This record gives sequence, structure tokens and C-alpha cells, in this order.
Amino acid sequence: MINYKNSLVNYIVTGEGEETMLYLHGWGGSVDSFKFLLNSLNYKSILIDFPPFGKSEEPKSPYTLFDYSEIVYKILQKEDVKKINIICHSFGARVAMLLISSYNVDIENLIITAGAGIKPRNKIKKIYRKIKYKILKKIIKNYSAGSNDYKKLSPVMKKTFSNIINLDISPYAKKIDCRTLLIYGSLDKETPLYMAKKLNKYIKNSKLIIYKNCGHFAYLENNIQFLIDVKTFLKGEN
Repeated sequence: MINYKNSLVNYIVTGEGEETMLYLHGWGGSVDSFKFLLNSLNYKSILIDFPPFGKSEEPKSPYTLFDYSEIVYKILQKEDVKKINIICHSFGARVAMLLISSYNVDIENLIITAGAGIKPRNKIKKIYRKIKYKILKKIIKNYSAGSNDYKKLSPVMKKTFSNIINLDISPYAKKIDCRTLLIYGSLDKETPLYMAKKLNKYIKNSKLIIYKNCGHFAYLENNIQFLIDVKTFLKGEN
């Protein structure tokens, strides 16, 4: 574990490969999210529990995405990792893209599945929802908008979540030039295909693969094909 701003962050290191693979899970995930890949990929592996998930503690004060990327960077420094490959899902992709664009980290291959962080469409709908929320907040006691998951969060994590989703990752994605594979599900509603296509455009050296009839967890829904595509990409064959 490491101590970050007086909160403990859990991570594990496993395997003895010559190269290092960093796994960054999605929001609500843990070190278990990518464990199914460990026996199939011959790498030294680093898996992190992003706070407050898994065995990591909840932050004492709200985090921003910059905090999460700094956590990863500090772990890489502690483990003396010079060159890495990254596999990341959803929120983990936000962290990975900010890490790559903000720190002097040597990235060989980046694999993003259902990567989040692109500013959503429908600005008018967003404005309407904000107005509706403000009105209902005034007339309904203890009114709370958002998903059930959001409502369950502590005040610190609600602010953290808000900080994260309000940062548009696009400017940072445009700075990435390492080999990148994007894998998205055709039925993904959380990170729709228009987001995938934008990332494909922003990241210079990227390739997009779409899994038909899969959603936000396409890497689990079609895990065998995901493993095949990842292995092929890491070999430099696509």
C-alpha cells in the first residue's frame, strides 16, 4: 500500500515478466476486475484499487482526476517502473490518459476498453436537467438527483465523482502518441460509440475495434475475443 493524502491506497504486484502491465479498473471496480487476464499474459502486473474501492480507504477530502493519476505515478515510482503497458476500462482510461499526458512515463502500448472522459452530447438536455434539479431542490425536501449509485455515495465521494465527470479528457487524449487499441461495445450506453470514434481521432496512433451486441463491459462479455485482440496487439500484429 501507499499513503496518499493520509489515506491508504491498496495495490498488488504479481508475475515476473520482463515487461510490466498496469491494470486500471473502472469506477466501482477493484484489483479483481482484470485478474482473468493475468495467467494469459506474460507480464509483471500491477493492479490498483482506486479509492474508495477494494481495500483502499475513502479519501479524507474530495479528489480530482489529477489525484488519481498522481496516485498511479507514485506507485510506478515506488516500484521503479520505467516502461509500461496499460490495460484500462472506463474511469481507468480517464486516469491513464491524464497520466500519459501529464507525467514523463514511457508507455509502450495502451489498451482502452469503454474509455470515458469525452464530453457528452446533448448540451440542451444537460441544461434542462440542471434547471429541473434546481427547481425540484427548492420545492422537495431532501431531493437528490442522479443514479442510485450516486445517491449512495458519501459527500466526499459525491464531490469527487463530480470533479471527475466534469473534466473533459479530450485535450489530454490529443497529446498521446503511443500505440493504442480502443475496444468498445456497440450497445454501450455509458460510453457510446461516438466517444470511441472521437478518441480514435484524437489519439494519433490508435486503432478502434467494436464488439457487436456488447455493452459497457464488452471486455468481460466477450472476454475470449478480448484476450485474442489484446495478445495480437501486444505482439505488434495490428
